[in-house]
Amino acid sequence: MGDMPYGQCKYCYQIGPLRITYFSFPIKCECCSPYHAERIEHCSKCEARIPTETKVHLSTKKVLDPIHENLFIKLP
Repeated sequence: MGDMPYGQCKYCYQIGPLRITYFSFPIKCECCSPYHAERIEHCSKCEARIPTETKVHLSTKKVLDPIHENLFIKLP
């Protein structure tokens, strides 16, 4: 069994064991695979909420021609 992460909750700022929740976005990026995901670390008392901002690493080629470069994908 793996170790539980320990640190500060993103929402209530309490320090202790953390849960991890991932939010996926239908964007092909260079920082994740096969689609962009945001990792939220929170305590068991707090419920993870979808982030209001996300940073995505993309090549300029994909930004200039997002349809041809298949930047946006359909999530399963």
